[in-house]
Amino acid sequence: MQIHNKLFFLSILLTLSFVSCQSKRVVNSTLYENLNAEKKMEVDEYLSDAKDMIPKKESEIVLMFQYNCFFEEKMIINNFYTKEFPRTNKIHYGQSIVNFSKNLGKINISLSSGKSFSILQKKGYDYITVCYNKQNETIYIHYYNFPKMLMEE
Repeated sequence: MQIHNKLFFLSILLTLSFVSCQSKRVVNSTLYENLNAEKKMEVDEYLSDAKDMIPKKESEIVLMFQYNCFFEEKMIINNFYTKEFPRTNKIHYGQSIVNFSKNLGKINISLSSGKSFSILQKKGYDYITVCYNKQNETIYIHYYNFPKMLMEE
């Protein structure tokens, strides 16, 4: 699992290094079919467990909020779902996972800090990770066609 953490954080760092400080929104997508053999092996190690841990109907998408990205924020999604991200003494928080109907269309998110943004659904990508970097005021949205999980040590 430690390898997964290092690879995830390395990919975030690489993404950040290619993004100008002027960017306000970074959107990426990853198809399982396009992963190289090594990445597929890494994903395959946790895929069956991930599908059990993140149950999803065919008519749903899964939003995966990187908990550390939303510390001390209250989030309102489409004016009906509320989630708070309190800071505690934990070192690693993982993800907060929420399932939504694909029929919702665009997903509107408002944060207690006043920041608002939307996430468009993309056909074929049912798993979406979301992170907000307060210092750079940048939203990171990554679409996957498989459950992408943050692994805890």
